[in-house]
Amino acid sequence: MTRVWLTPWEWACCGDPFEIGGEVDFGIRSRDPEGLVDELGAELAGTVDALESHHEEEHADRVRGRVIAVHEVSREVVERRFEHFVDPFARARTAGRLQLPNGVSAGARFSRQGSSIERVPGTTRLSSVGGLPVAAVEYHGPSTRPADAEDSPVEERRRQRIGWLVDVDELQPAPRIA
Repeated sequence: MTRVWLTPWEWACCGDPFEIGGEVDFGIRSRDPEGLVDELGAELAGTVDALESHHEEEHADRVRGRVIAVHEVSREVVERRFEHFVDPFARARTAGRLQLPNGVSAGARFSRQGSSIERVPGTTRLSSVGGLPVAAVEYHGPSTRPADAEDSPVEERRRQRIGWLVDVDELQPAPRIA
């Protein structure tokens, strides 16, 4: 059995639906799960054998086989909404810019609303699902609730999907590339 990591953004862009018992052919960008330790934790990342990608011209490595299990991976996050903050990436009006020597100016614009999303440690969870329909791949970004709504909390704790682990019984194991 080979466990493959799928990311929501790649799957939303280019993925095809599949279900348990169906055959898949995943292009693999890496067989090293080290990059997932921060996202999943060391224990869960250690169970991953391959990281799928749709965005390579040609994949030197592939996983082809029958899907035996699909797990949605999610975690809790805390979204904090706030008003009247300085956005360092926003374009500032000329009047709001600080003039520096040699014709250089710097500045940031005040923004009316903003939010931050922080992970809640130790809340990563696997949920078994029957497959991956493309319709299940929606964006799980900031809340759509307006920050100025009276019933809108300043802080909201919720679950956020971060990807899927797909267990594949390989039909022909692909050669491992070092």
